[in-house]
Amino acid sequence: LEKTAEVQVMNSAVTVTGANNTNNYYGVFIEGRTVTLSPFIMGKYEVTQELYKTVMANQKVTVGGVEKTLNAEPFYCKETGTYPLVSGEVQKLRPAEGMTWYDAVYFCNVLTEKTMKASDKAYNITVTEVDSDGNITGATVTLVEGAKGYRLPTEAEWEFAARGGDQTKADWNYIFSGADTASGTSYSAKSNTGLDAVGWYCYNTLNSGITGTKIPSSEEHGGSHEVGKKASNALGLYDMSGNVWEWCYDWYGSVSTGSVINPTGALSGSYRVERGGSWSEEANFSSVCNRYVSRGPQWCYFILGFRVVRSAQ
Repeated sequence: LEKTAEVQVMNSAVTVTGANNTNNYYGVFIEGRTVTLSPFIMGKYEVTQELYKTVMANQKVTVGGVEKTLNAEPFYCKETGTYPLVSGEVQKLRPAEGMTWYDAVYFCNVLTEKTMKASDKAYNITVTEVDSDGNITGATVTLVEGAKGYRLPTEAEWEFAARGGDQTKADWNYIFSGADTASGTSYSAKSNTGLDAVGWYCYNTLNSGITGTKIPSSEEHGGSHEVGKKASNALGLYDMSGNVWEWCYDWYGSVSTGSVINPTGALSGSYRVERGGSWSEEANFSSVCNRYVSRGPQWCYFILGFRVVRSAQ
């Protein structure tokens, strides 16, 4: 399979001392907070349609005594149609989207089973509801402490990686993952040519990647792009700003001060965190520090995908 490479984000535990962002959103590394993260490995790219389809082929679950087949191709961005393929790009290498948060964690477990060992799975999952399209819309999910298998990044892991993984370097404070805001342009600006180097957003997705005309408000005729077509960040990670939003593990909640080790977000909530912005959003949504929620774990969307991580220990 193509574009399934991984990046070792760190070789040993790292502690980040939070600071006040004067030219960005707050993020999770706030002033008065100290975050220690264990070593982890992250997908170099967002999970592609090819990878998702291969892993999820013929996956079946039993709910209420009834066997159901899960949707291995939930994608809205197809070769033709509302969100067509751009000339010169490869359809199977567009990011997977259209899956619920439950689908994403289920995928992680299946990927672990197929590439590692079943005993390495990062989640205990009991599926309770599957909709008519074959998407998981209800499940109980618990994280297996210390598991080596594939999983969604925590919000802290995602932001650490998106910011380049080194608090001492200039790019830690860039607005985007691998690129700073354009000169004289605020981090909250809707249009920002600084994003052109590393990400697809609503002002460049129809213009060969160069900021120009915004996509129509209907969002038709836009669409995701093949992963890895823009520049990477300092860690060699692609598309962490723009293209499609990425599910994180965490329930959304307030970020508190103090010292924490491998935080996993609020204990409960209504929304799972999404990070990174998308091809249909304005530039400010693609900030590495922008915390965003609008969908519960049972929802799927044409601009929402994910990438995977696993422990490096």
